[in-house]
Amino acid sequence: MFDFEDYTFFNPSPNFRELMILQIISQNEKVSQEMIARSVGIVPSMVNRYLKDFEDKKYIIKTGGNRRNMNYEITHDGEKRLQFLTVSFINEVSKIYSETKKSFNKVLNKIEDMGYKNILLYGAGVVGGIVLKVLTGENINVIGFIDDSISKQGDKIHGINIYSPEEVKNMDYDMIIIASFRHSEDILKNARENELSNIYIFNIDETGNVSLEKGE
Repeated sequence: MFDFEDYTFFNPSPNFRELMILQIISQNEKVSQEMIARSVGIVPSMVNRYLKDFEDKKYIIKTGGNRRNMNYEITHDGEKRLQFLTVSFINEVSKIYSETKKSFNKVLNKIEDMGYKNILLYGAGVVGGIVLKVLTGENINVIGFIDDSISKQGDKIHGINIYSPEEVKNMDYDMIIIASFRHSEDILKNARENELSNIYIFNIDETGNVSLEKGE
């Protein structure tokens, strides 16, 4: 089952909240309304309205004399509803993945057309981690990260070594991709000062299109 805390950008629609609450109840019948509220990100009074609606639709059976010892048992109808919502969620996620992959394919095809095999990523941060996952998911060899932060150098991100700019001068690499939005200009300047070559900048425009631009 999904850990919805990993999906921070989904719109909290009623269907999404319904899915989250039913999933929580299916995993823990003794869960309190306060715990549900914290997990879903809504106030307890709204949780109470969802639970009342679930009872009316026979998705759950509520037992216990008061809120302190209340149990919520998901019914057969509730399990069917949870299955339907989960499939609907997977369908929407797959659409997002498909569109995202189409956008990234332009970058992947460009790397392949240039015949580059061994890639260094400049920027061992969040963006660098995302680019790493995309590239390695397509069997592109990322041989290391470069980062200007001394505190990161010598460490690893997702099992990939982080080097200083000086350390990679004599490494056998095909290209360097600057994987940072906020600091790309500073990184490019530092890469030039360290006489690094074949540098490309990873960009995403306001419409979500992904591109690689040669660092001039």
